Amino acid sequence: MVFAFMPQYLILLGTPSPIVQIIMTTFLTTFFIFPYVLGKYSDKIQNRKDFIIIGTAGMILTPFLLLLTTNLILITIILFFFGMFASTTSIIFTLYSELVQNNSKWISYYNAITALGWFAGVQIAGVFIEIYGINIAFLLSLIGMLIGMIFVIFIKEDRQIILNSVKENRIVDGINSQNDEILVSKSIYYSVFFINFGIQPILVVIVVIMGFHLSSNIEIGFLLGFNPLLQFFLMILLGRLVTEKNLKSFMVSGYVLSIFVIFGFLLSTNFFGFLLSQILVAFTFSVYWMTTLTYISKNSTPKNKGLYIGYANTSQVAGNAMGGLFLSLVLTIANSDYYIAMYFMIAFPIIATIIILVNRGKLFSIPKRL
Repeated sequence: MVFAFMPQYLILLGTPSPIVQIIMTTFLTTFFIFPYVLGKYSDKIQNRKDFIIIGTAGMILTPFLLLLTTNLILITIILFFFGMFASTTSIIFTLYSELVQNNSKWISYYNAITALGWFAGVQIAGVFIEIYGINIAFLLSLIGMLIGMIFVIFIKEDRQIILNSVKENRIVDGINSQNDEILVSKSIYYSVFFINFGIQPILVVIVVIMGFHLSSNIEIGFLLGFNPLLQFFLMILLGRLVTEKNLKSFMVSGYVLSIFVIFGFLLSTNFFGFLLSQILVAFTFSVYWMTTLTYISKNSTPKNKGLYIGYANTSQVAGNAMGGLFLSLVLTIANSDYYIAMYFMIAFPIIATIIILVNRGKLFSIPKRL
């Protein structure tokens, strides 16, 4: 709710489009800094749950504070701290993948339920915003986070059981738990960076772009929510389909589809056009992110899993943040014309696809470990 409707809220406060992009980019930089730091430190002390509890408690304060101010500087500061606490999301996945022993089917369930949360949040917020105004989104998100805190308290973590299970299964999984040999290809991080550099900054302001052609918040809420809803079903399906034999094919298809995402938004002028574009986005991100997390999870241990997943999250958000800054610059030059600016973003998904296609290193040469 906070992430999806914040750009629209800033526009309603009279914020110029380039400033909206800068504020959202500042928000995203927190996800660039903290997942890597938190992941590495949680590896060192071998504790995940304490990070998750502290982060969730901090997130609860954010929507409450947003209800109390319309000052852009204070909003930017609040969003920065929100991002810092929300970075514990990556720690939740790290612990989850350890508990399910890196099983791709269960990893797909995690991604699917995350997407379902996006769908429910955006859909509910879209309906209530239409009736009561946009401030209601912050109140609803506060209620949602309070409910989430109840479940976080009951998370169980037994590090000894986790470490023992890895030792027992290291031969089957091809993981060397006795040392910190780097099994994850660095090219995966570059690809994640460039695909997000090109696409995510546009998705951040997609509410504004949809607002040029659609007048109903209910329609916009449905379109924003339909994307993660479709991802929910795709993630579950992918968990059953992805194997060591077809990992590369699925990953490549996700990157190839990303090239056409921006074209879809450029050509969309009505509800059905945006609907088709959202379907394309859902396929792209479901496939590439699911295969990326599966690959990293199966090629890491409790000693380095938080670090490697932190790298992936950092690469993703670094692309978001730097792409956002680039889009802000282009918007300034193009006199806030989003459609001109979007043409400049097409090159980056192409670069990401090329990196995946030409990779001949560790990424696709270790089938026994997958």
